[in-house]
Amino acid sequence: MMRLARRLAAKAGVKEQTQHGAAVIIVAASMMVLLGFAAFSIDFGWLYLNGVRIQHGADAAALSGVVYEPGDQTTAYSEARNSAAENGYIHGAAGTTVTPVDYAEDPLAVDSPYQLRVTVDHNVDTFFMRLFGVDSISMTRTAVAEYVLPLPMGSDLPYFGEDPATDGREPHFWANIHGYYTGREMGDRYSSQCDGGGAGSSCTENPERRATTYSDAGVPITGGYVYGIELDDSASGLTVEVFDGPFYEDGHDFFLAGDNPQGADSPHTWFILYAPDPTPLNTSDNEVLCSWRADPEMSPGDFDGDGDVGWYDWGTSTVHYDLDDDLDGDGDVDWDDFDEPGSGFTNGAADLWHNLCLAPDRGAGVYPLRVVTDAADEQGLNRFSLRASTSGGSQPRVYGLGDMSVYVNFADNEATLDLAEVQPVHAGKDMVIELWDPDSGNAGTEIIMPDGILPSCSWNKIGQSSTDLINCDINYATNTFHNSQLEIRVHIPEDYTCSTDCWWQIKVTYPGGANDTTTWSAHIEGNPVSLVE
Repeated sequence: MMRLARRLAAKAGVKEQTQHGAAVIIVAASMMVLLGFAAFSIDFGWLYLNGVRIQHGADAAALSGVVYEPGDQTTAYSEARNSAAENGYIHGAAGTTVTPVDYAEDPLAVDSPYQLRVTVDHNVDTFFMRLFGVDSISMTRTAVAEYVLPLPMGSDLPYFGEDPATDGREPHFWANIHGYYTGREMGDRYSSQCDGGGAGSSCTENPERRATTYSDAGVPITGGYVYGIELDDSASGLTVEVFDGPFYEDGHDFFLAGDNPQGADSPHTWFILYAPDPTPLNTSDNEVLCSWRADPEMSPGDFDGDGDVGWYDWGTSTVHYDLDDDLDGDGDVDWDDFDEPGSGFTNGAADLWHNLCLAPDRGAGVYPLRVVTDAADEQGLNRFSLRASTSGGSQPRVYGLGDMSVYVNFADNEATLDLAEVQPVHAGKDMVIELWDPDSGNAGTEIIMPDGILPSCSWNKIGQSSTDLINCDINYATNTFHNSQLEIRVHIPEDYTCSTDCWWQIKVTYPGGANDTTTWSAHIEGNPVSLVE
């Protein structure tokens, strides 16, 4: 450095005696430049660190708020700001703003009603930049989160399952739940605690079982299946009813609702309605609005009281009716007999609807209805239906949440049922459909999009390789799915769209008619709550 200073001084005509002073000036100037670069490096590192922190705050805010969309914008926004504050970014504090925006406020800000955009603006104080008049830097970070709710399944209507009391309400299936210690091979994938065909508390445990647990008050809070009863902002005065809720001990797959004994101890069935919240499958923190334990009963179709409504001969595939219960004389025991004199039912089959409750008003949202059987040595297959109504505003929807156990029941060779509602926001994603034990007489399955087109799909029996299909029409001819799972994977087209009807359907073929218990589930692959931007 000194030699360089002398050369520069000589070229500038500086005398030898002044060269030492010039060198000091040049060194000082160089040190100032170096210190400036060091100062800016420290500030830039500090700003980078804060940028990462602000992004994390925006991410956390979006994830916290989005679970309340699209039904509760107020809570979504407040939870987003609360989460940002927990990460150090308090909305309204000096130099900080946290701005949530949803689809209802600005459809251009996000892609769907199930997304939330959160922008965090924050002033970051500087250190050495202050020497140059820069006291702080305004930094902005944005995150967009998406909440994929469990797919509605089975119904877009105010009822779920058959309604023999109302003309035209024949969706070709009943809701189903099995007794706690009934074997999984009977078709109930999750409520049955036993694997295979075993039954009783000492059976081999079903690896997919949903154990029933109870609160201190004795009300079941986990296990079984959850149905959603969806209300919009206009609805008021919610009433929920259950058809044929008790297990009938002298029934059979082929009689009336099809309750089927499997052992000496018949199931007690709980129906519990909860207030809505953003996570309908987790009811542990929901307010219980009402509940009903339906105890086992003798069949309401046993009009002569002899404990018998008929029997089925599996060898000849023949139904033998107790003709003393055939009140209308048509040769069988069916729902029409409830309308005849002597049945004891004033309103016919409509008298089998049980009013679960007139629910307290808790506003719009999805009201979870959990159905479980008591955790005791109980066996049997219980079939029932659900319906809901409002006294004002729009009528509700009643559907399975993410999965459903159903008793497919119809006389024709085939039927088309509502499978799952898939909104356009899922375009380009994969939907996974799982059908448990679907082949008791079933010869094939088709998956149908809302426009009537069969999508391409791949399918496999668990543990085997997949088969690709251009059109999702699956033939069971060389396969058996008894006590096993059929998995269907559908890539939802990139240009997929729908308007008022977004329901995908499933067509099932049962030569000779269906009497089959099965469990269906459908979900969009991926984390239900995730960042998309």
